[in-house]
This record gives sequence, C-alpha cells and structure tokens, in this order.
Amino acid sequence: MPDTVCQQALDRVLTYLDQAGVALSDDVCRRALNLVDAALLEARTCGGDVLQAAMDRLPGYFDLPQPAAPTPWPPLARGSIGYRHD
Repeated sequence: MPDTVCQQALDRVLTYLDQAGVALSDDVCRRALNLVDAALLEARTCGGDVLQAAMDRLPGYFDLPQPAAPTPWPPLARGSIGYRHD
C-alpha cells in the first residue's frame, strides 16, 4: 500500500529535523503533526503542494540550528585571488 501524502510529509519533516540535530521527542512529534495538518489545510484551500507547504512552515514551528560552515583549509588569503597586501 503506497504512503499517503500526509505520511510522506510527516516523514520528510521528521527526517529533516533528525538530520538537523533536533531530538525527536514527543513534543517535537506533536508539533510536526500540527505542521503537517496546517500544510494539508493550506494545500486543500489554496491548491498548493503539501510537501512544499510543510517544508516552508518548518522555521515557524521549530528553532532550527544554523548550519556551521567549515573552516577553509588552507586558510584563504587575499593573495589567493591574485592580489598581494603587505
């Protein structure tokens, strides 16, 4: 039996949160369910895509950690683009 769109949306939201380092507690799962419910309602009334609506709503429902950019190695220097500053 294929997954329904609400199952796909919930799975995508929970997978995203898990990969972002958010612990999947009972509270997080309930908020994810509310998020998907709102996305389903939006898609039904506005004719949008449920999966896109769910992902667009993530920052409004969760405090997502900002991705940290790795430190470049070797260190970037102005001379690396053809200019020298001494």
